[in-house]
Amino acid sequence: MKKKIEKALENVFIIDNQKNIIESGFVKKIDLLSHKIVIYLSLSNPAMHFKNKLIKDITHSIKNQNISDPICIKIEMKSDPKIKPVIKNIIAVASGKGGVGKSTIATNIAVSLVKMGFHVGLLDADIYGPSIPLMFNLEEVDIHTKIHKNGMMNPIMSYGVKILSIGFFSKYGQAIVWRGPMVTKVLRQFIHETDWGKLDFLIVDLPPGTGDIHLSLLQEISLKGIVIVSTSQKIALSDVNRSVGMFRIQSISVPILGIIENMSYVLTKESKEKCYFFGKNGVKNFSKKMNLFFLGEIPMLQEIRKYSDLGIPGVLKNDKIKNIFLKITRNIINQL
Repeated sequence: MKKKIEKALENVFIIDNQKNIIESGFVKKIDLLSHKIVIYLSLSNPAMHFKNKLIKDITHSIKNQNISDPICIKIEMKSDPKIKPVIKNIIAVASGKGGVGKSTIATNIAVSLVKMGFHVGLLDADIYGPSIPLMFNLEEVDIHTKIHKNGMMNPIMSYGVKILSIGFFSKYGQAIVWRGPMVTKVLRQFIHETDWGKLDFLIVDLPPGTGDIHLSLLQEISLKGIVIVSTSQKIALSDVNRSVGMFRIQSISVPILGIIENMSYVLTKESKEKCYFFGKNGVKNFSKKMNLFFLGEIPMLQEIRKYSDLGIPGVLKNDKIKNIFLKITRNIINQL
């Protein structure tokens, strides 16, 4: 029986490894109990999707040997000295309100940092509404060949940025209906079970609000600072006020590097005058009131929307957009 099981396991391979799991030394022990097979595996920080696929492949291969006994697979994690991510600065981009352009700003800041010569990663922590794959035109990425690498997740490289998002693991537009503990588990894997390598900056695109994801992130990693994004109307600033309050709670206490005013104004075609659609200087006045550094303003430009929809960061296509974001990015670095 044991020989048949070993033969079955020789048909199970790990992606990016030409050896089967027996040859690779991942199978540590096989126990044959009363009408039960227990297989012990030892892997380096296996990601959830990787573990599920491995268990499925092992079970399928053993059943193909006409073995009907129940199969129990126990996986222990071992540290891999070869994989030691070194991230100098982790910065989260946050907003209390949805729809203020936070993901667009996170994308263009990340690419601006790359253009300045830094090694940059971008983590899409908005589990329920991931936008980063769309921003980089990566909705159709094949995760099975590009994400999993010997049990670790390997970020996708696009425009010089290392990117990871839950959107890579779901179909475009698919609803992700998970409770808090599941979200926390996935976020922990994105941080600790991903081969980020050496980074000068990891930009984390947070979801709106003040919930599980924010608290989980603050518990898991040491943030160098928060960048707040808002538009100028009172309803947006009311929600931002709550976010600022959360980051300033004594038990959390993460430095807020500053606040960005997005969609500040529109230039009219006729007179080229500034039309303050959401109100004038709302964020600037709020920053003074809350003692926050004002990082800069971004006007409502059709080019930003157009290039975002095409999956191309605007800083790569338009000099005006590039200069706006370079100025804001320099301000963020200076605040660090």
